[in-house]
Amino acid sequence: MIKLIPVLEDRKEVLQNLYQLYHHDFSQFTEEDLNNFGLYEVNLEQYWQDPRWNPLFIYHDDKIVGFLVILFENHDVDPDPTHVIYDFMVLRKYRRHGIGRQAAIQAFDLYKANWKIAQMNTNEPAILFWRDVISKYTSGNYTELFRHDLKKYVQVFSTRDM
Repeated sequence: MIKLIPVLEDRKEVLQNLYQLYHHDFSQFTEEDLNNFGLYEVNLEQYWQDPRWNPLFIYHDDKIVGFLVILFENHDVDPDPTHVIYDFMVLRKYRRHGIGRQAAIQAFDLYKANWKIAQMNTNEPAILFWRDVISKYTSGNYTELFRHDLKKYVQVFSTRDM
């Protein structure tokens, strides 16, 4: 069973640790290097200073198996809120078992909103994952564009009428 649990400020160190793994996985696409302390530069303070940021742990069988961050792009203001899955990571051990798919669907189901999901054009596994999840979730009712300025694919859809 998959559960999404908000990351409270007293658990930010756990999220900080998970971000090290996230940046390690992502470094093949970003070419990011470690700092002199053997760590990736990660600053998560905005998550607890700005209410638009919503970090969530992904739990499976009472174990943390990843995290995701939902950004309320326009402060969740009606009548047209837009949310973004800003970061998303499932530990390698738990990938290809449907956990990421279930976590994404639970995230979409949390809010009636317009959604945008973006992937770097070099991250083929993420592009394929998100296209598949969103296509099945929306029954193909989404649009995709390529942002040349960002070098990212972006899928756009809405859960407002679902």
